[in-house]
Amino acid sequence: MAKVIFMHFDKETDGLYDAKIGEPIVRLAKEKKIPISFECQEGSCGTCLVTVEHISNKEPTSYMEDFELDKLVELGAITAKEASHCQQFTISPRVRLACQMLVKGDVLIKPYKG
Repeated sequence: MAKVIFMHFDKETDGLYDAKIGEPIVRLAKEKKIPISFECQEGSCGTCLVTVEHISNKEPTSYMEDFELDKLVELGAITAKEASHCQQFTISPRVRLACQMLVKGDVLIKPYKG
């Protein structure tokens, strides 16, 4: 199990939740009624941008597909250089599309403030 903390979304639902390794963030957020917009759930709309902070030594979210990195660059959430660095070292940036994330370890998730 991993710890997922949602912070600054909603006073009623913000908090610490247990999640299974490999669980999609979208499923956890919907189950716990975290107010994240999941309009398309395919990563093409960009409405579910979140900021992710590691709270463990492990990479806390899943490997990213190229299309997600490209979308983050297109949205201006990360630079092309940051995307290249993530691809080269197989790491996630601090901004993710929540609909594309899987839990891999303890993580703090906040709304994206561009």
